[in-house]
Amino acid sequence: MKIFIIAGEDSGDKLGSALIDSLREAIDGYPNFIGIGGNGMISRGFASIFPMSELSVMGFVEIASQYKNLKKRLNQTVSSILDEEPDILLTIDAPEFCFRVAKKIRLLNKNIPIAHYVAPSVWAWRPNRAKKISNFVDYVLALFPFEPRYFHDVGIRCDFVGHPIVSETLAEEDSINELKKEYSIANEPIILCLPGSRRSEIDRLMPVFGETLEKFSNVLPNARFILLSTPDVYEYSKKYLERMPKNIIFLTPEKHGLEKYLEFKKASFKISHLALAASGTVALELAANNTPMVIGYDMNFFSRQIIGLMLQTDTVNLVNLITGNRNIPECIGSNFKSENLFLEMVRVYSNNEKQIKDFKTTMDLLGKNKEAPNVRAANSLLTFCKNFKTV
Repeated sequence: MKIFIIAGEDSGDKLGSALIDSLREAIDGYPNFIGIGGNGMISRGFASIFPMSELSVMGFVEIASQYKNLKKRLNQTVSSILDEEPDILLTIDAPEFCFRVAKKIRLLNKNIPIAHYVAPSVWAWRPNRAKKISNFVDYVLALFPFEPRYFHDVGIRCDFVGHPIVSETLAEEDSINELKKEYSIANEPIILCLPGSRRSEIDRLMPVFGETLEKFSNVLPNARFILLSTPDVYEYSKKYLERMPKNIIFLTPEKHGLEKYLEFKKASFKISHLALAASGTVALELAANNTPMVIGYDMNFFSRQIIGLMLQTDTVNLVNLITGNRNIPECIGSNFKSENLFLEMVRVYSNNEKQIKDFKTTMDLLGKNKEAPNVRAANSLLTFCKNFKTV
């Protein structure tokens, strides 16, 4: 069986990696995986036709600035799919790129079943997308329990398979102790800084995050700060280190290697008393570790205006959305200022009981202690593929 997978960013690579593991368990013989993926998928024998990092662009203006290269890669991807004639095309998140590919494939070859993993956020903005993608997407794997009905309403099969965060292991005590020893961490308050995994996010968020942490260090002078950076952008992030508190721990794969870095990353989530983070799925990682958080995000002015006009909800934080509460503060767009972020950090650090309660509710609703989401996703995907061939 040949499966063509497209993942466009780190979170998609994680989903794709876990799914590949489960599909290998479920499929007789040795399935062939090809497409676009990151380090995790490649380490599992996945053949990526070009570096996934070229697709990690967010925002209308940011995408427009790289239009020429993205168009080239889109055409290359379409040609590769048509040449390979896979048994299924699975796109993972990254809808700006993936849906363009899917639309072209559906026009050129109607026999390739097309599935999409991570339902587009039609409940948040651009609700008409569900109807539009019904023309070229056959099946959607949803991470959140409230999503399937939006796609059933327009005739797309959609299954809630659970979110992978509920089956991820937390840091072990040995890793925590090793991290503390490596950086001489005792019982000080630990503040985690998570400015995103895209270069455009680093450019826009790190300077403001740095100002915020400097302010916070003045009211909590004994605090230690940990800055986490992903393998794809840690080198790029170095130019902003001078904006950060002088005693910040810059945690990257460069010093420790990828495996140890990932261990230390988990440990830093576990020991942190508060996180200042970019908006995104990282909120669920923090929730799984009971780490209180303040969210900040911004993008290009014009992208911000366009998205603001289409936004259908008053929050974009996943914990807020899943629980229906609004206990995670968000400083987004015009509110993305160091003064606002600083005040929210002080408030949450002083009282985070409501957030802690919301974290447990979130994990329960996402399928904690049930069948692993990657197993559910693999079985559901294979059932869809089998039924598609018999139509």
